Amino acid sequence: MRIFFGSLLIITLSAIGLETPPTCAQEKIPLPQQMPPVEKQKDDPKSEKKDDDKKDEDKKEEDKKEDDDKKPEPNFLMSVLAGTSFGNCLAEKQITISGWTDLSFTGSTARRDQSPFGFNYRANEFLLQQTVLRIERAIDPKAKEATFGFRSDWLFGSDYRYTIARGLWDSQLTANNGTFRRYGIDPVQFYGEAYLPDVAKGLNVKVGRFFAPYGVESIASIDTPLASRSYSFIYNPFTNTGVLSVLQLDESWSVKNGLVLGNDVFIDAASSLTYIGGLKYASEKGDSTFEITTLLGSGRFNRREKFNNPQLIDVVLTQKLSNELIWKFEGLYGWTRNSPNVGFANWYGLVNYLTYDFSEHLSGTVRGELFDDCQGQRTGTSGLYKAATVGLLYKPTSCLWLRPEIRFDHNNNRPFEGKPSLFTATMNVVLVW
Repeated sequence: MRIFFGSLLIITLSAIGLETPPTCAQEKIPLPQQMPPVEKQKDDPKSEKKDDDKKDEDKKEEDKKEDDDKKPEPNFLMSVLAGTSFGNCLAEKQITISGWTDLSFTGSTARRDQSPFGFNYRANEFLLQQTVLRIERAIDPKAKEATFGFRSDWLFGSDYRYTIARGLWDSQLTANNGTFRRYGIDPVQFYGEAYLPDVAKGLNVKVGRFFAPYGVESIASIDTPLASRSYSFIYNPFTNTGVLSVLQLDESWSVKNGLVLGNDVFIDAASSLTYIGGLKYASEKGDSTFEITTLLGSGRFNRREKFNNPQLIDVVLTQKLSNELIWKFEGLYGWTRNSPNVGFANWYGLVNYLTYDFSEHLSGTVRGELFDDCQGQRTGTSGLYKAATVGLLYKPTSCLWLRPEIRFDHNNNRPFEGKPSLFTATMNVVLVW
């Protein structure tokens, strides 16, 4: 029956002129290897270039948006000047004016003078430690072309007695009937700066007077972790005048080289050519760094000018232990020759810092230090200084910083008004403007 109806269907289709469908036996399905090759479409180089250009433009837009997001808000003073003709002129020239005022009161077991404890050295007294006016045009380390800038920092306050350079307004130190004035002024930094992106991975060059490029702590209150300073910071060079370069070799390694007039000296008969060299490693994630710096000069006390020419080697390690906790370590060794009544003198410091961020506005720092002034050439009293400090930094606003601190110092040779130990409690207020 099936054969009959099949034959009938074939006859009918033939009669009306339609092609007979193939049977399963007649139909041939080509195997994959028998199929004709598909011709690959040739890439259009112009189209490829357009795609690449579009990708580059998109990346630039993303980078620009990222930079804009990271851009800090203008400081208080620049916010006040915004929209004025002077403010617009500064903005057009990419110049910023900022500053801060550092005030402190230190309660102490000493009666008057806490030396060789430094900076907030007065016992049980209020001090205007520093008011700093900063004018600068910052270089752009992400620029594809060379950029140029400058910085000028003017410091007024009691801290000037530590930072002032020989040969630069240092007559203030003896202007009060042969003794120093409590308050003075120091042009603590003034330099021109250039960034050249085409030299290796970037070259930064400074010419002028700048902070000595080593250590954890800083002259600037806003860049130092605690209200008080360590002995390793106080009894080593603060500033240099000359030329300093930092060359970025790759994403992690950089080297610094400089030639300066000496340590804490400007253009003066006491100046002595000194070399600054250093090497720094920073991990790609930025969670750990290692830096070694050396200052090498004549290394001799200048008896005619009564001026020190110390040499030193300084090592700083930084490790991020968690999102909230950072550890820093500084190890320093210094030496000099031809020192009066001593000859060869040397000293060393070991300082550990642990900083914990409790919140966006509150952090705490613990500092432990050993500083051995072996012959007493730096502090005036030989022996091993041991110091433990605990402090908080609270920022209720970006313009107001509160830094309470407690500290204990000890040296068996009794440097603190004839006593071996010193206990202090400091309240430090920083107004950032």
